[in-house]
Amino acid sequence: MTKDFSHSTLGYIIGLDRENTIQYRGIKYASLDHQFAEPVLFSNKEKLTIDATSYGSACIQNPAARDLEFGFIQHTLPSEDSHFSGTECLSLNITTPKTDKRHLPVFIFIHGGGFSIGGNSWPHYDPTRLVEISMEKGTPVIGININYRLGLAGFLTSEELVRAGIKSNNGLRDQRTALTWIQKYVEGFGGDPENVTVVGESAGGASCLFLLESQQPLFKRLMSMGGTPLLVKPLPSHVAESIYAAVVDKLGLTAASSESRIKVFKEATVEELVAATSNFPLLPVIDGDVVTVPATYPQWSFQENLLPGTKWCESIMIGDCEMDSSILFYMLHDRLDKMNKDFISSTERSLDSTTRKELLEEYDVTHPGDSPDAAINNVLHFAHDIGFYAPVVAIASGWPGKSYVFHFNEPNPWGGRFQGVAGHVLDVAFLFQNYNEFLDETQQSSAKAFGSHFIDFVAGLEPFPVYTAGEGGAMVYGPGDEGQKFVKSKRNADYKRRDTIFKLAKISDFDKLSACWDTFMGGR
Repeated sequence: MTKDFSHSTLGYIIGLDRENTIQYRGIKYASLDHQFAEPVLFSNKEKLTIDATSYGSACIQNPAARDLEFGFIQHTLPSEDSHFSGTECLSLNITTPKTDKRHLPVFIFIHGGGFSIGGNSWPHYDPTRLVEISMEKGTPVIGININYRLGLAGFLTSEELVRAGIKSNNGLRDQRTALTWIQKYVEGFGGDPENVTVVGESAGGASCLFLLESQQPLFKRLMSMGGTPLLVKPLPSHVAESIYAAVVDKLGLTAASSESRIKVFKEATVEELVAATSNFPLLPVIDGDVVTVPATYPQWSFQENLLPGTKWCESIMIGDCEMDSSILFYMLHDRLDKMNKDFISSTERSLDSTTRKELLEEYDVTHPGDSPDAAINNVLHFAHDIGFYAPVVAIASGWPGKSYVFHFNEPNPWGGRFQGVAGHVLDVAFLFQNYNEFLDETQQSSAKAFGSHFIDFVAGLEPFPVYTAGEGGAMVYGPGDEGQKFVKSKRNADYKRRDTIFKLAKISDFDKLSACWDTFMGGR
């Protein structure tokens, strides 16, 4: 069933009546002259009727991307087929309560996927059930999902591209444009443009934090799940140049003129861009404009160079899953058989002998036992602690406003490599409530508590007590019968987390330990 209304500035819009909510799908928020162009805010000047009853095109990526993410979660959901476009992909979906649509708090979800995959039409991101929870609580909110450019179109850059008028960090520019569009037009959907929460997972969580570099206020609150700039670090310009050269070579354009290369990039097909992406790390780049600071622990514990967003974002919620590093298992699939050996060799090149010895012993990397899985897990434990857990503590401890911390420990109930532990993306699966039919009553209770606390945060309420650097404090979800409880402690074990990385940081420092992992991931 459809539902239509006349937006005060956008004109006539047709959405979907979904019993308790109205969902407007595939609304264009920006136009692109070509697939590498700067986004231009869409205003529907012609006042054409906007048919918002179907999802828009996905941004260019591997067509199997959604199934890959289902593999990480270890359970599928019914899905619609995706279609891809390089220029008609910048859209958003808006889910509103059917009633009480006046000046409501708004949350905006930025999907993860390593800046290479993801889409606002993926079923596990559908915010309908969260909006319904907000209605049941008497604090109705509006949920929005956005698309942004990925891979080459989103993050390839070089001096040659910049000289041709193609700016860096297109994906982050898209996100900023989407948030600007929402501030301008969400009031017509019943939202409060001054009461916006941005939430992201993995690369989406890192994106939320990158957005704090904007001089323009973009949101009031921020939630990051399993992802920070300390995990997906922005690339320096010389690395971006080397990636550009490699992509040019892969496309067979090394001997071509600059004009010819630019023309190919602007006109390449979806298939050509996906094929050229390969395994290159296409990440945000330090360009002095959208991204200005390097990813260091002093920077992201807000000890230096306070970002503009620390003035206009009033509070943050940040957390991790028990084993967020499970995602790295899939990224390292062709290196698993010699993962231990390669990691040990890599530490020789990146750490002093004292730190190296302590790290290998504390994580039992040298003698992990007979199980290959145990050997892999021990390396992944270090990856989790330095890439996911330590950043949560650093950011929450240094944030100048209110910070709320959570630790998600519900075990994955479905068959697969990480059954029995809370792996990467599982927090999203629980938060959005779209897997509830496949959970037992205990885990459904945990999912609903997580969703309820999130809605409180979005509504500007106190979801649970704040985190303080001196006393700690976090909401812990699971495992199982342990339920959900707020824990006030400085003991990592009380959150079911290791203290190993903090011990190592006392004889080294977090940035050196992080660089150690980067060296290994880079195959060095």
